Amino acid sequence: MSVILTCAVVALGGCSRPRPERDAGPRIVSLAPNLTEIVCAVNAGDRLVGRTTACNYPPAVVTNVPAVGGFGAPSLELLLKARPTIILEVDLADKSLADRLRELGIPMERVPCRNLDDIPAAIRRIGEIAGAPRAGPMADKLAAKIAELRQARRSPAAQPAVFVEIWDDPLTTAGKGSFLSELVALAGGRNVGDRVDKDFYVAAPEWVVAQNPDIILGFSGQPRSTALARMQDRPGWAGVNAVRTGRVYAGLNDDVLLRPGPRVLDGIEELRRCIEPAAKQAPAARAQP
Repeated sequence: MSVILTCAVVALGGCSRPRPERDAGPRIVSLAPNLTEIVCAVNAGDRLVGRTTACNYPPAVVTNVPAVGGFGAPSLELLLKARPTIILEVDLADKSLADRLRELGIPMERVPCRNLDDIPAAIRRIGEIAGAPRAGPMADKLAAKIAELRQARRSPAAQPAVFVEIWDDPLTTAGKGSFLSELVALAGGRNVGDRVDKDFYVAAPEWVVAQNPDIILGFSGQPRSTALARMQDRPGWAGVNAVRTGRVYAGLNDDVLLRPGPRVLDGIEELRRCIEPAAKQAPAARAQP
């Protein structure tokens, strides 16, 4: 938990208020919310001169840093107006934009950050770019905590089955390749969607019934009571363990749980609070649909 508090304090300190620009430092535009969070977490928020409309944390970036467009879809005009010396991105909608910017003398760097192991590496790289010496120790602490959580993982037989409902129409879940599936595993659960090696995919309702998950995590934006009622009305779902016992969780923090960034340990802890009670139930005691 000390790592979580450290990241939160540093993030708020890095972007809490405008400060005088440092001399001879980079002017950074971040084109992804998780990268914006990392820039602030390493205490380089005063280097930010542009962000996307999806960048909403720390909250002060919304008022202190101008938006240059949407996630992966910046405006060239607004980018040039920000006068960046480097642009950080993870996935551009227009792949030719990078070439155009380089022609104009503005470098763009892709910072991979899709899974857990990418996060410490991204923190280190952004620290190098921003000239932030605290990035290295922060990355080391986060990597060590991730390794510790992996070492402490339960055997698959002791993990409650978890179904992740990203959206309800069509019924979409998180697969083996997703960042969220990694978080479920470190929080003590077994993602039933891991049968498919994709980030996200459409699942058949009948298949979910057959998997009989102990826990359902809902990300469709519905309140828990609404999500549970709708699941109870689906054919066959009333007998699913998670629905029958009310172990349906909604209203989770999407920004933390779907965004590979410095708040990842907060996300794992939030999922652990959902999963831990079910983990204490012996697998043999699980009811069948």
